[in-house]
Amino acid sequence: MEKGDTGMLETNPAYPIVQSIVRVVPASRWSFLEIDSGGGFGSFLASKPGGADGTAVQREYRRQRRIAANGPRIAASLDSAGTNGIGVTLIFADARADFGILMIARESDLGLFTSTEVAMLTFALDSVSERFAILRRPAGAIEYRVSMVPLEQPPTAWYVLDREFAIVLAWRTEEERLTALSGLQTRLAERLPAVLEESVRELTTAWDRESTPSAGSARPVPFLVVRTQPMSGPAGLFIGVRIDRFQAPNSLGEAAARYHITPRELQVLALMLDGRHLDEIGRLLSITSSTVQDHIKNMVTKTNSRNRSELIAHVLGWEVSADDSSVPESNAS
Repeated sequence: MEKGDTGMLETNPAYPIVQSIVRVVPASRWSFLEIDSGGGFGSFLASKPGGADGTAVQREYRRQRRIAANGPRIAASLDSAGTNGIGVTLIFADARADFGILMIARESDLGLFTSTEVAMLTFALDSVSERFAILRRPAGAIEYRVSMVPLEQPPTAWYVLDREFAIVLAWRTEEERLTALSGLQTRLAERLPAVLEESVRELTTAWDRESTPSAGSARPVPFLVVRTQPMSGPAGLFIGVRIDRFQAPNSLGEAAARYHITPRELQVLALMLDGRHLDEIGRLLSITSSTVQDHIKNMVTKTNSRNRSELIAHVLGWEVSADDSSVPESNAS
């Protein structure tokens, strides 16, 4: 991977966020440009040489903002660096500020984007925008509210798969922002993206041994939740799959205000929810692992929790059982 203008990829908080997206939607190349708090351009990250350079991404950002002045946006890219227009632009933003622009491009070896991949990108857009809003908040800020553009309804996608994991039927509750994506070449999806199919395989691996197959759920990447449900019919057993954008029952901003969690603690919490370990969190926030641990201990105390599992349950609005057996322990250890 090529490093950006401001340092190594692994020390840039945007890098693992971008990586979670391209795990679901593989790219021949991608380029990410940070938009700083003053509206200027910050760090630049790219997957490899030959992708859109910083100047090209700036040009694409200005073009997209002439079309839509604010808010998160997904659209077909004008110039996909020699890929015959097979590209998608995502602008991560809330109602007040822009955080970054990601250009994803494909060449013939990966083929056209599928309808399911485009759907997953729309899911990523709002979730990642909220995450950038949390990471952007200065450590000394006192404002907790994350001002996101409200969704009319949480985006959800349903699929019916056969026992070979091929898509038999698919439908969605949210329009795919067709106006902005009208110039994008896509094809119907025959299978789920590989990382999502792997989750479905793991969730259904015991179905052949169970007299009554059970439903299950997984979170393969930070911004998506995959749920499986057995579906029986005249042709046998099928796999019902529901994919949702991960969204906490209570927003992290509301939890921060309720429990007096500081902006820096909120950043630590957001990375904990992504499954990051202490050393990763420290590296991404440029603080020591012991300082990360101190922030976690402070949040445990503020939420009157017994451990990190209860902390997460409290801030997400989950019920906590007496023995705390229903909440898995965080990876941040």
